Amino acid sequence: MVNSSSNRQRQLAQWLQQLVKVLELQEGSTWRTLVATVSGKSAVIKLDDTLLQLQASAEYPFQVIIDYPPESAPVNFCSDAETLRDIIAGQLIVDQAITMGRIYLRGDLKDLLGMHKLLMEILADGPLNPHLQALWEEFDQHWLPASASTAYSYLQQRPIYGEFIHHIPKDVL
Repeated sequence: MVNSSSNRQRQLAQWLQQLVKVLELQEGSTWRTLVATVSGKSAVIKLDDTLLQLQASAEYPFQVIIDYPPESAPVNFCSDAETLRDIIAGQLIVDQAITMGRIYLRGDLKDLLGMHKLLMEILADGPLNPHLQALWEEFDQHWLPASASTAYSYLQQRPIYGEFIHHIPKDVL
């Protein structure tokens, strides 16, 4: 079981490094946003059952170092592969995923806004960049959920409408 977890960490780390490399080779606004947003910062991410620590250098040349976090490290980002697949496929927007609790984020407002901007730029680049499309395809085909079952009941497949209104306090409505 530990070996399986270790393999998942290595694979996720490899895909994240490829993402950084694709953005660097593109040398566009998304790359500049990445550098400006994460330089000198670190975060622990959790995807399904896999934890990684990301640390970005503050000086030139820019690097993202990916390592295994200490057990006591607080998680800054937590989600599952199905949520990411839904977002990439355009079936779910990021803000809705956060509101529904499918994405957990921890950080100060400036960092959260910067990460939101970066994610929106990556999503906008996706349909135009064949390298991002190939990276996503590889993730989609090879990253299996932590649980063995990927089948959804009919109720889980049904679209949810008006989700945002349920989070507005009744006295405001």
